[in-house]
Amino acid sequence: MGKPETNALEKPSIFKTVICLFGAAFFWASSNVISRSLLIEGVNEIFLVTARVSIIGSLLFTYYLIFDKGKINKTQLKEASFTGVFSIFLVGWSFIFSLQYISSGLVTLMISSAPVFTVMWLKILLKEEKISTTKYIAIATGFSGIAYLFISRETGLLDQGNIFLGGSLAFIGVQGIAFATVLNRKYAPKYKVTSWLTYQYPLVVALSWTVFFVSGVGIEALDTSQKFRLAILVIFNLGAFMTFTWLIQRVSALLVATVDYLVPIIGVTAGVVFLNEVFNRNIIISGIFIFISLVISTKEEFSSR
Repeated sequence: MGKPETNALEKPSIFKTVICLFGAAFFWASSNVISRSLLIEGVNEIFLVTARVSIIGSLLFTYYLIFDKGKINKTQLKEASFTGVFSIFLVGWSFIFSLQYISSGLVTLMISSAPVFTVMWLKILLKEEKISTTKYIAIATGFSGIAYLFISRETGLLDQGNIFLGGSLAFIGVQGIAFATVLNRKYAPKYKVTSWLTYQYPLVVALSWTVFFVSGVGIEALDTSQKFRLAILVIFNLGAFMTFTWLIQRVSALLVATVDYLVPIIGVTAGVVFLNEVFNRNIIISGIFIFISLVISTKEEFSSR
């Protein structure tokens, strides 16, 4: 059994950190917009997710075989597989189905609340983690922003969609991100970025193909534009996971969390420009609540340092 890769990691320069933060935000936000553009054209969501994770998993495994040439690390496989169920499988499937009912902009807005709920999962999973009153206020504020979308029945689409279905699925995805962030903080720093990501995919691919076969969905014929967007989606997904994992191994989780300030700005803007999605008062109000919750949470972290 291989040993964890525990080489000391140097703290990156401010320039590299900023580039990675903007890169991760762009990749994540754009991925939702690309996915929804394919769904609008009738590409089946089950086929889309299965194709995406299969291609990414194959690319990572090929890279691992060629360049890493390491033996199977059973401990890493177990830790990465467990993390991947939440960070890739749960998140990917819940968000792709949510995009059938709410806009890509609304999904990215909800994703930005993930750091706030990460605090909650830290308390649940790590009993010794202390949660201050201020952080509880941040959680309540972020939840209020999401609750407002349900109360106003906002979908981000023109007289379409269903916030109760789409919003609930997206909220599950947000919890998956928050839960997986805790697991990534615990396990990922011990390993190389590429090997950690590679080990997350075998179980995810197996689960996805199981869903694919059980559902009876066939392999779809994509036109040139759709194939190109699927390729871009794969590249963006890889870019997002690699930059995020690279960052969380080298800088504080607080700094990495600033990605979530950028994701909704890019996602909402791209959705409005490219998919004619709605940007109205309800989205602004919800966004303000979520933004305030992020400010409250991160401000306390900075103050405690």
